[in-house]
Amino acid sequence: MAKGLQDYSINESVSPYIKAVVATTDDQDACRAVYVLIAGNYVLTVNGVDITFTGLLAGHIYPVCATKSSSANVIFLY
Repeated sequence: MAKGLQDYSINESVSPYIKAVVATTDDQDACRAVYVLIAGNYVLTVNGVDITFTGLLAGHIYPVCATKSSSANVIFLY
């Protein structure tokens, strides 16, 4: 379950991200954003729904709260 605004500690709220985890096809904790390693199309699970994101660029951070990815080329940022 995603955290609400009041659920973050001071360290979490003043730093953009405090943890990075390689995404998997298994359910994970909801992230704050995703970082894409290799440009392409990826299926991310958002609110329990699989959504295909097309044309994601390598080296970019996208503010998407996802719990699962179709590829390990996506890093979940917490």
